[in-house]
Amino acid sequence: MRKSSFLYTAFGVIVVIGALHFIAEAFYLYWTIWWLDIIVHLLAGFSGGLVIAWFFGPTSTLKSAMLILVSMLIIGIAWEVFEYILNLIQPIHYWQDTVLDLVADMMGAILTCIYLYIIGRTPKFS
Repeated sequence: MRKSSFLYTAFGVIVVIGALHFIAEAFYLYWTIWWLDIIVHLLAGFSGGLVIAWFFGPTSTLKSAMLILVSMLIIGIAWEVFEYILNLIQPIHYWQDTVLDLVADMMGAILTCIYLYIIGRTPKFS
């Protein structure tokens, strides 16, 4: 599998995220289906992890997995700060929602590491 295929997969997931977000906003699904936000964050963590793996290139070390995880944690925290600054949050249960969003982002990053391991690319946990 070529390195550029990471970008193709990430782009496909980003298109799915965009479609989900557009539909969710149009039909107020984030307010009626409580777990939809979790799915979107999970997919964002997965696609972000793929972009990070593409950007830094394939290696066979635990360092690449840590790079993916730490980078996605930083990006997830930055996104939550962005939501807070622009007042895109619901004040009720804000901290619980933030923690759940960050956990979903990290689960997506972990799925990226598992996916890359299964296809025989970075990271190989050795």
